[in-house]
Amino acid sequence: MTAHRWRTMAYAALLVGTVGAFATGAQPWWQAGAGGTTAPLTGTASSGSLSQALAVVTVAGLLLSLTLAARGRQVLGAVLFLAGAGMVAVGLTRPRPAADVVAEALRTVTLSVEYTLTGTGWPWAYAVAGLLVALGGALLAVLAPRWETRRSRFERGAGPIDLTDATAVWKALDAGVDPTAGSALPSAEQDAPQEASPDRESQG
Repeated sequence: MTAHRWRTMAYAALLVGTVGAFATGAQPWWQAGAGGTTAPLTGTASSGSLSQALAVVTVAGLLLSLTLAARGRQVLGAVLFLAGAGMVAVGLTRPRPAADVVAEALRTVTLSVEYTLTGTGWPWAYAVAGLLVALGGALLAVLAPRWETRRSRFERGAGPIDLTDATAVWKALDAGVDPTAGSALPSAEQDAPQEASPDRESQG
């Protein structure tokens, strides 16, 4: 498999895992039953916002990885791997919500203080999302040195930069390349030949 395909696979796993973590963490992980009614408790509420915090870490890491060089991506990949492993652990252990969280949820549907908790399958889906994040982070940590950065792709194919072309200058800055470096083309004013003055022509 080529480096480009490995890169695509890594970022696809991170993206799908991140979206999946947000989606499944917002679903009911527990159903609190009391007085013949039920109140859903999401993964965020059940885990004390830990499930959501791990998802936020992954999306921040995913965006940051697009701006880093190979060494930075390796370190970030290791962090994302740990975040994904944490998601798997949270999903598999399915933490029970605190008593006050359950009581607050039940107050909206019943006055009863006696309740039962029934688990759902959403924590398993959250664990699968974490597994995808861990896979993407591992690929990023191991294979990032083989991938070209945006800067290297720009420098390899761009050639001299015309300072009179605003689009070319903007692309150079976006890629982290100094458009005023020695390889850049001089501006139009510098390139334009100086016209001989009438006095010089008469002297000649």
